Amino acid sequence: MLTRSIMRFFNKHPEYSEWRLTDAGIGPLYSYAELENKLIGIYYSFMEEFNGYPQSLEKIATGDLKFGEMLDFIDSDNMVERVLFFAALTALGQVLNGNVKLSYGLKLLDIINPYLIEGSKVVVLGHLAPIVHALRQKPNLEIFVFERNKARVGNGVLSDIFEYKHLENANVAIFTGASLALPNIDVLIELSKRAKIRAVVGPSASLPIEILEKSGFNVIGGSFLENNSLVRRFVMLGSG
Repeated sequence: MLTRSIMRFFNKHPEYSEWRLTDAGIGPLYSYAELENKLIGIYYSFMEEFNGYPQSLEKIATGDLKFGEMLDFIDSDNMVERVLFFAALTALGQVLNGNVKLSYGLKLLDIINPYLIEGSKVVVLGHLAPIVHALRQKPNLEIFVFERNKARVGNGVLSDIFEYKHLENANVAIFTGASLALPNIDVLIELSKRAKIRAVVGPSASLPIEILEKSGFNVIGGSFLENNSLVRRFVMLGSG
């Protein structure tokens, strides 16, 4: 699934393995990674899952880390390494996704509306508040929202421990981009394979589209970033 798609991508494009991570920062909500060609990407920090500084900290701090070395982070038990790897992937997406025919300014529900028929089961992985609110305005849908951050559980939002119960029978599965860095993402994508729509959205969903399509997503919504210095400053000041 996603892990396999990432490895195949770098096997197909070995030149990207030589690109270096030159700067990185872990903010309270988002983190950033900057590559040697001044491309910058951001990713959700998962501070609620922080489990210590990584062994690779010195290489990260000195800008002496190649993308090829960061591939090991896919299997890392350290959340900082996982977050920075995916932030670097979104940086790569900044240049590669610009070469793909894209649609701008569309709302997710406008795209998937034909699939939101009466009785449809919609599963949302990550509490994407505006999307969830819009979904709940539509009648006769079964909507299940799951969240990893326990502070956001309640009021119709379930703990992510219940995802496995509902994903297999989902007609529409909406993943937040932040979920891609979780170690169980391949299992979640596999469980959702019956869904007619598998969407991944949010700032953290800005990985190269080629990777996401090969992983089974057929609706992808990310973002492009401008002005690296402001991105770095806003991220470290807690912007989200």
